[in-house]
Amino acid sequence: MAAPPGYSRPAPAPPREADLDLAEVQAGNQAELDMRLGPRPDGVVLGGSGGLGGDGFRTSIIGIPKGSYTVTAACHGVMKASLTLSQSDRRGGTHQELALDCGTATRVDLELEAGPVSAHAFRMTTERGSAAVAGFWMVPAT
Repeated sequence: MAAPPGYSRPAPAPPREADLDLAEVQAGNQAELDMRLGPRPDGVVLGGSGGLGGDGFRTSIIGIPKGSYTVTAACHGVMKASLTLSQSDRRGGTHQELALDCGTATRVDLELEAGPVSAHAFRMTTERGSAAVAGFWMVPAT
């Protein structure tokens, strides 16, 4: 619905300095994470990166073929984080949790069933880390 004639909304407030500082720190953490993960490999079936503030970040894929997959994950900005990969629609569910020591990349091979996969990355520490980030790649194992 359009605003009535002669009515205008006030301009939004400029971003607070703290918000700009947080965005700057998170961008720096993302750059460090990108270096740690390296270039995006060919054949990625699921992957992504995002902030670990609050509840972390999530991503999913509707379906993958049954098989072996290699997951490479890393984090930056806190000491420890976790990446869970779940196939909850499977009888009994498939749930894999990767403990991440931030500052190093973690690589693991997994056996997954055909079907959807969800990923959730979150920090595993009470330290401040609203600008912390994590990311991962999942490719068919070779």
